[in-house]
Amino acid sequence: MSGNQSASVFELDSPQLIIDLDILDKNLETMVNGLNGKSLRIHFKSLKCGGLVKYLMGKGHSSFLCAKLNEAEVLADIGVKNILIANEIVGDLKIARVDSLKTKSKVKVCIDCEEHLFALSNFAQKFNTSFDVLAEVDIGMNRCGTFPGIPTLDLVKKIVATKNIRFSGLQGYDGHLQLMLDRTEKTKKAFEAFASLVNTRRLIENDGIEVPLVTTAGTGTWEFAVQAEGIDEIQPGSFLLMDCIYNEVRPEFQPSLTVLSTVISRRTGLYVLDAGSKAISKDFGMPIIKGKPDEKIFKLAEEHTRVECVGSPLPEIGDKREVVTAHCCATMNLHRSVVASRSGKVVDVWPIEASGRYD
Repeated sequence: MSGNQSASVFELDSPQLIIDLDILDKNLETMVNGLNGKSLRIHFKSLKCGGLVKYLMGKGHSSFLCAKLNEAEVLADIGVKNILIANEIVGDLKIARVDSLKTKSKVKVCIDCEEHLFALSNFAQKFNTSFDVLAEVDIGMNRCGTFPGIPTLDLVKKIVATKNIRFSGLQGYDGHLQLMLDRTEKTKKAFEAFASLVNTRRLIENDGIEVPLVTTAGTGTWEFAVQAEGIDEIQPGSFLLMDCIYNEVRPEFQPSLTVLSTVISRRTGLYVLDAGSKAISKDFGMPIIKGKPDEKIFKLAEEHTRVECVGSPLPEIGDKREVVTAHCCATMNLHRSVVASRSGKVVDVWPIEASGRYD
């Protein structure tokens, strides 16, 4: 990135990833005001940026979760003390990395079978350490997790009985519901999913086992989870950055993340930007031009974006446009730095330490 702090973002070279902190602050305020007594654990897989986490920590938020070990390592390195790795950790190489994090942070991991449990216990006994684990419950996504009810109870009993392992609670992620548009169907399925998780909690507690934590939900289902008794914590992340697809589902949160791009070519009815699919994710649909409803993106190549311009004058060569991505998490993964802005001015530049990594 070229350009100085306090410069207008439109003076920056492009493509350039930008987070508008004014919008992000409003998104955070909306979420905090709606928690209804639940705790907020912010998902780092969406953010990937240590500077942004430090910014959030400055606002009093100290609990984070992540999907990958490299993300947990970034969080620990910047001083986050409460980390949930919301994933199964397999193999001694990765287990050793989890163990090394404990010198800096309190770390929890998820398991969903005996193989995970025994591998963690064997490592812990061999190296005189211990692990805190959550049993992951499949509440409808059909990915990881034990089935609700008796299968989870059976696993939890084994966790409690296993050496050097502490049972820390239940996780159930409803990823299959996050982008569902039909509100009636989504409401019904969300409460069914949460009921299966909470009923599993009650089953375990009725067996005499304390369940310290039940954590669930995401940006797409947060409003339902905060209404459900028996859920302690929600774990959204995208609500801070947002994208044009998520915004259709959750209009109370506005996109703070954009990719600044420059018009490099034009002809009758269309123009071309200097950012393509290597800079702008289109995982969930087609991105949009911020504040320009008559300018519609219809094609992303690797280095170019073509935009149909109907009902408004064509921009000039060299004009700038902000592109609202169709997937904020994946777009953060494409960039190595992000400009933090306020009132259209550069206030900071943050490296995205966990981008481009999958370990």
